Amino acid sequence: MHKFSFSATAACVAALLSFNVQAQDTTRRMGDLLAVGLPAFAAGLTLVNDDKESFIQLAKSEGATYLLVEALKSSHHEMRPDGSDNKSFPSRHVAVAFSAAQFLQMKGGWEYGMPAYLAASYVGYSRVESHKHYWKDVVAGAATGALTTYYFTDATRGRRLGMSWTGRAASLTYQQAL
Repeated sequence: MHKFSFSATAACVAALLSFNVQAQDTTRRMGDLLAVGLPAFAAGLTLVNDDKESFIQLAKSEGATYLLVEALKSSHHEMRPDGSDNKSFPSRHVAVAFSAAQFLQMKGGWEYGMPAYLAASYVGYSRVESHKHYWKDVVAGAATGALTTYYFTDATRGRRLGMSWTGRAASLTYQQAL
């Protein structure tokens, strides 16, 4: 089951990324699909594996991510690059995608984490390419999603990938139990 899930994940990510990304609306649609698909995939894995505790951890992580992003959007009032509204900072799409990617990495290791991080990164690219966010909005969303998940999720294995964001700098850390 584990190899099949990894193969299915890799195939889905490869198929999604192989589409023509020249058209802005296609890029945006693909990013939107991945922003919803990553948390749905993570939730599906917990349900297939009958892991209610992990499902609750994912729900807490995604819920906290959403609430934190909404609080930041309400307090910062930054205009989007396309001028559509003043809710640019941080990116909600990227936050929920990176929350799911962090969850998949913590529960399944790099076999799940690497494709999930690539997909979440594409979500960030799509938000900038479609002129909905600046890069700083994407980085803030990624850090918010990853950090809330890191807080609410217990790693299944002795390996963890962590992210931290301090306003002007972001860092990735890899931890492995000795």
